Amino acid sequence: MENYISKAADAFLTSRPYGIRLDFKHKGFVIFNHHMNLLGNGTPCNVDSLPLEICTLEDIPQTGERIIKNGDIMDIYFYDETSNPYTGYGVDLEKLKTYNKYIYPLALALNRIL
Repeated sequence: MENYISKAADAFLTSRPYGIRLDFKHKGFVIFNHHMNLLGNGTPCNVDSLPLEICTLEDIPQTGERIIKNGDIMDIYFYDETSNPYTGYGVDLEKLKTYNKYIYPLALALNRIL
């Protein structure tokens, strides 16, 4: 059973959004996973090197666990080490519910499955 929990935790860290970077100057965004990669990419990199997707940024919800603004860049994080729903030996459903509270409106705004 522990193997399934470990696999679920790894999949959450690499296949679910950890955060989104909004670039207001270039009018684009990047969704990244816990390791600052594109979703599902197992190779670590820097979020600055990820390609921007162009869109109307005003439609994207700007809520999350932590928001960092730096000039024309806004990084929104949907969970941190204390609010990660896959810590310990199971899933914390309350933390997962909080995470989904941020992801659902973002998925609707971007019209994609996150």
